[in-house]
Amino acid sequence: MRTSPLFALPLVLAATTGARAQALDGQLDSSFGSAGQRTVSFDAGNTDKDYARAIVVDAQGRSYLVGDVDSTTGSKIGIARLLANGQVDYDYGSEGLGKVVAPPGQASISVTSAVLDAQGYLLVAGSKQVSGADTSLLVCRFDPAGEPANFVGGQSACAYPDFNIGGFKTDVANSILVQPDGKIVLAGYASTDTGTTLAVVRLLADGTPDAGFGNGGKTTYTGAPFVSFDAVRIRRNPDGSFVTAGSAYDADAAHFGVIVHIGADGVVDTTFSAGHGYARSPSVKSEYTDVAWNAQWQQYVAIGNRMAPSSRGFTRCLLAGGGGVTCPHGIAPGYEYALSYSVTFSALLPQADGRWLVAGSHVPTQNAPSDLFVARLDPSLELDALEFAAPAGRAAHDFGSFGQQDFGHALAFQGGRLLVAGATLYEMNTNDYDFAVAAFTLDRIFQSGMEKP
Repeated sequence: MRTSPLFALPLVLAATTGARAQALDGQLDSSFGSAGQRTVSFDAGNTDKDYARAIVVDAQGRSYLVGDVDSTTGSKIGIARLLANGQVDYDYGSEGLGKVVAPPGQASISVTSAVLDAQGYLLVAGSKQVSGADTSLLVCRFDPAGEPANFVGGQSACAYPDFNIGGFKTDVANSILVQPDGKIVLAGYASTDTGTTLAVVRLLADGTPDAGFGNGGKTTYTGAPFVSFDAVRIRRNPDGSFVTAGSAYDADAAHFGVIVHIGADGVVDTTFSAGHGYARSPSVKSEYTDVAWNAQWQQYVAIGNRMAPSSRGFTRCLLAGGGGVTCPHGIAPGYEYALSYSVTFSALLPQADGRWLVAGSHVPTQNAPSDLFVARLDPSLELDALEFAAPAGRAAHDFGSFGQQDFGHALAFQGGRLLVAGATLYEMNTNDYDFAVAAFTLDRIFQSGMEKP
């Protein structure tokens, strides 16, 4: 196990940094778990692939690692709960193992995201196989003990909305959010006869479609000239509207990142980005993976990746109307981060002070092992080299598994810590992954943005 800053600068800079700040952010927090990390294996059979896709933290500081668990009866929802100190919470789940695998019986489920509702119950989103390539969106609800729990006022613990537009009828939810009024929004894609379409559905708190959203609770969109659209992240704006980040392909298989704005009523804003209906990435072979509204700047900040030929993470600033704009305090509408051989940006988390946390994966040289990656960007979207994982502004973490492949997919605040969750390959030349999470210090700022005394 190791955690290291990348591209270290001269020691004099580190000394200057130390004088400026009492405690640097971005250091592995050894008080969490086992020396700053925790891995969880379910090993339920078949390939033993356990892959965490999401992390959420409850009001008690307990963290839920959520993802796919392969088993002898198919792919299932897997949930592991950790105490605030990173130790397994053995009070969680009916078997006293701190873990839950659901549902019982044969199933083929892919998990993509999770969120807590107002009651502190966990909502897990993804897709469930109907038959062959035919899948429906999925959202399931679990109580704080890890037991399936009916939706508020509903009659079941899971809902399976689908679009069934055409093609293989493959409908997938990649992202979930809960509105302040308890309504549940899922975003992803649905297959068509010619490709895929961006697909968004809103459910009432009882798990049934919200007829006041889009067309009977559903919205689809594929902007010309593209034949395939998707969303990997959806966020709710302060005015109640939504923004999605994802990608699109045209008929020649050219691949771009796309940002789409959707009204609070579920109607796609076709005036967005000068009437295009979507904001496209500047370069081909690109994808957007996350986006968030910055109230101070009155702009969107998006992250994504471009193949050039290996992956390079990038950021982009967008006006409310979808046009590209110079980032505040910066010199360009965004930046491309050519950090060693390959870096992939997967998730974005805004701090209240205008800085941005990014999680993903990092490969230092061609054919080298992959490490979990975390970075902080300052308000100009440059690496926060002075106060985060100094002197680099970013760090790579190796969980020390024999498989030597580590990935970061999601992040969450936990008091004075940042938790980055993903997966680690337990054994080389297998598909035996385990859930994994690493904790990094955020000593200089709380989640609220208030500086420590």
